[in-house]
Amino acid sequence: MKQPAMGNQPDRHHLHAPLEIGGTVFHAAEIAQMPTFLSYAGNARPWLWAAYFPFLLAYSDSPARAVMLAEHGGSLFVLLHRAVRGHGHIDFLLPPLGSGYEGALENLTGSLARLNGPIETRFLWADLPGAAYGSRRGWVVTPYEHEYVYQRRALIELRGNEFRALRKRIHRCEREIQPEFRAFVESDVPECEALLREWQDTHRQDPVPVFDFGYTLSAIRSAARFRPPHLVGVVAVVGGKVRAFAFGGMIREGLGQFFVLKSDPACKGLAEATRLVLAERMEGCDLVNDAGDLSKPGLAQHKRLFRPVSFVPTFKMACRSALSPDA
Repeated sequence: MKQPAMGNQPDRHHLHAPLEIGGTVFHAAEIAQMPTFLSYAGNARPWLWAAYFPFLLAYSDSPARAVMLAEHGGSLFVLLHRAVRGHGHIDFLLPPLGSGYEGALENLTGSLARLNGPIETRFLWADLPGAAYGSRRGWVVTPYEHEYVYQRRALIELRGNEFRALRKRIHRCEREIQPEFRAFVESDVPECEALLREWQDTHRQDPVPVFDFGYTLSAIRSAARFRPPHLVGVVAVVGGKVRAFAFGGMIREGLGQFFVLKSDPACKGLAEATRLVLAERMEGCDLVNDAGDLSKPGLAQHKRLFRPVSFVPTFKMACRSALSPDA
């Protein structure tokens, strides 16, 4: 079994290099793996926002971490290799995609415990079935947040009193800002990057920071590599300039994901209008997962405007190593 790179600070080459764990070789996420991922997702039917391949690819595009994938015991495992306390460390990013994965998961968990030493192995995202399994195994299960799920058809039609506030905001935006919406194209990259940096500067001092700059930047730069329904991109042009952009796409048949959206905060209602345009273009998605609200009251208020029809509970889990002093 090959150890992850150790040293003062593992570099990108080491973090993204193939890893042999328990006899299975894991490779860093790349677009060629998408058909395999989609096949497993189609069978496992995950609900988690993070079970979206363009997100995994963008999240892996960092010198500080790598998303690693491999088929093991009839399931697809998704790991995160990163630097922790100056050493390479491996966690589960998602629950396994597959059925009957318990034996393979136990074997892999044991191998990771030996690799990670005294630092616990964690599941960074877990759904309700995964949390129930972890509880049975005696793992530490911590509720995280609830992800918002919308009915796409309702967002297209905006019927009834429940959408009255959203309709008023959209109409005001159309009247005062007059945005023009169109599909994202590769030549939009520089303007979208500039808008992202503006947004980052505006929100830098928020009490609850949002750590999505890196994968949002990667999403902008890689969006042209994908095609609908896997990724749909829209931009809003105001006064000849891009003042909002958004990406989303299909997690698996019937379920979509709102991936990223950034807008000029001076353009009131533009974020909501852009989200609705994106929803309209996400064909084949009956429901859309919009992630959680990070316990930010303003973000929660914004997402409630879209009238979620359900919520996906998410959890974090920790498997203590026999080498841990707390084990």
